[in-house]
Amino acid sequence: MALTDWMGSFGRAQALDLSNDLERGYEAALLIQSIELEHYNDRPVRPELDLRIPRASQAQLLRRFRAALEVCRQTLASLESHRGEIAGQEVRQLQLIQTVVARYSDRRDPLPTISRSPEVLPRSLIGVVDQVRRQLDPDAEANVVAGFRRRRDSTLVSLRILLLLILVPVLVQQVSRTYVISPLVDRFAPDNAFLTYPKPKLEEQAVEKLRVFQAEIEFDALLKGKPLPSREELQTQLALKADELKEEADLQSTHAIKNVLSDLGGLVGFVLVCLFGQRDIQVLRGFLDELIYGLSDSAKAFAIILATDIFVGFHSPEGWTVLLDGLAHHLGLPARENFIMLFIATFPVVLATVFKYWIFRYLNRVSPSSVATLRNMNGGG
Repeated sequence: MALTDWMGSFGRAQALDLSNDLERGYEAALLIQSIELEHYNDRPVRPELDLRIPRASQAQLLRRFRAALEVCRQTLASLESHRGEIAGQEVRQLQLIQTVVARYSDRRDPLPTISRSPEVLPRSLIGVVDQVRRQLDPDAEANVVAGFRRRRDSTLVSLRILLLLILVPVLVQQVSRTYVISPLVDRFAPDNAFLTYPKPKLEEQAVEKLRVFQAEIEFDALLKGKPLPSREELQTQLALKADELKEEADLQSTHAIKNVLSDLGGLVGFVLVCLFGQRDIQVLRGFLDELIYGLSDSAKAFAIILATDIFVGFHSPEGWTVLLDGLAHHLGLPARENFIMLFIATFPVVLATVFKYWIFRYLNRVSPSSVATLRNMNGGG
């Protein structure tokens, strides 16, 4: 986190106090947004309005709102001289606090019961003076360079752990399958029934192929004007084809076992990377958060609509059907239509509910403008 990087110049105690102030201000801003959403239809709080709740509850609600807004203003005042050095997740927290405070700066002061000492100079003038002071600071250039280095190191660490999370499971899966699992399964599968799947579906496919093969023999004889093969000749050809189909079914069964075991090896590789790279994964999370939430409101809304339309939209059942069929074939399991239909009827509904809950509880607080843009895009669609 960027605040902990100030420890060398401002001391550990001061950095911890600033971090606590920012966290308190961020929680207060989230509380104000929740009050706006639940009681004021996602609009600014207006103390003069009468809500449909008891007066005692409304008075308590306004006291909480006033206290939270005062905490946000105090947080901005305490961080006024350190805004240029904040980066990463703290930037989004500070932006949310600024948005909440700015929403009530041009309105009638909703804090009539809280007295504040008058400022000698306007806050804007103090900010300009402080900005000039930071620019004339001899350590300003060093601080800027240190900030760029931190961002560069964060990007490199994020790319490295991302590549490891992708490449290590794939390499483990392919190498283990080629050099370990395949030779062992081919060696012990004929003598161990538990290394092969029950093959009712494969047997049904083999029987159907045998019928087609018999029809091809008779059709080929009729085209060439030859007499149909005798019963003994037909049985001989069908027996040879049956042996060939049996070997093919056995190969498909062992192929599925190899897929399962190699996938488990890839999963173990992924878990090991997560265990030994926990700190790097935290850096990656911060990097992705900064990348995603740095998008414009329209881009966020577009990404959300694209994801929801793909996974829970009108055409999503076709995609889920293809995905489940491919997964069943990969694992050697029968793709039962009843299970697929039941999955499509339940899972996308649950996923859509999760999307809506996330938008209502989280995105509405972190980026209300993105939610407004999303509503407009859905309404215009």
